[in-house]
Amino acid sequence: MRLILSLFALTFALNAEITLPKSFTTDFSQTITNEKGKVINYEGSVLFKNMKEILSTPEGGDEEYSRTLFKWNYTAPTKKEVCTDGVQLIVIDHDLEQVANYLIDNGINLEEIVKIAKAITKKDYQATYKDVEYLITLDDKEQLKKIVYVDSLENRVKIIFKNMKYNTTINLSSLECNAPKEYDIIKG
Repeated sequence: MRLILSLFALTFALNAEITLPKSFTTDFSQTITNEKGKVINYEGSVLFKNMKEILSTPEGGDEEYSRTLFKWNYTAPTKKEVCTDGVQLIVIDHDLEQVANYLIDNGINLEEIVKIAKAITKKDYQATYKDVEYLITLDDKEQLKKIVYVDSLENRVKIIFKNMKYNTTINLSSLECNAPKEYDIIKG
């Protein structure tokens, strides 16, 4: 009987889903390792907000629309801000005094990745999204702790989150990237 209960508990735990909050703030450290073994370490903070909006359709009905907003504030080894709404990516490099704007065609959609993630242990989940495999680890509070993947340039990426705070109040203005007017603008 104890074995049956243990197997049931394990099956339930492995079928659990990751719950992504409406918002979070966190500090992060990011390690990027290229094919030759060269390592770059970054540190900073992240703001995340998942917004649901109701938009009117041309037919006169309403449709729910979801927007996921991220702002990555890199503080080391260089100071930069990266903002995205899932469609456009803005990178402000304060050291180079330039702003780059890109349209995203294969970006990381955390909401979709989390939706399809499958438990492989009690705290580890695996997901394949747009041909990229992600390993997601949760902490004891079932909050994001680590994401590991290989990007499209074959770099191994590991992001570790610290001081995670779920469902915090985040103003939309704090998710914007605002560059000084004298910075050069690069269209990507």
